[in-house]
Amino acid sequence: MNRTVYRREPGPVPGLRHNLRPVNDEDDAALADLMERAYAGTIDEHLGGNSDGAVEIAGWRPTAVPHASFVADEDGIVAASLISRNGDDFWLAYVITHPEWKGRGLGTAVVAASLRALDAPVLAGVTDGNTPSERLLARLGFTPVQR
Repeated sequence: MNRTVYRREPGPVPGLRHNLRPVNDEDDAALADLMERAYAGTIDEHLGGNSDGAVEIAGWRPTAVPHASFVADEDGIVAASLISRNGDDFWLAYVITHPEWKGRGLGTAVVAASLRALDAPVLAGVTDGNTPSERLLARLGFTPVQR
């Protein structure tokens, strides 16, 4: 599958009210479960070559930027924005929203929190055809770039 890379320069970010907090090490099992639920049946179901959320989260951890990665916690984690660092570049590695919580602005809220925490350029790779992610990034000021 092809992917498009998007970039967002630092700038104003909408303030959205939700129960957000930075991710912590104790969240890994909940994030893995959330990832499996959120990606099941989508174009990204086999992200990273598998559908094992624990493997994906373990793969993210070595490059994780915890102070800029946020979860929406509504009596359990229902959305997450996970940021990684590759060299000098910050990447929006994952945006995850529980299927029952989609359409409530939680994906936008967690990504906006990440952008505020970084105040730096951020890149995001999106699988071609992942229209919800493309819309979310456009809403937050990301634009496609050549890489």
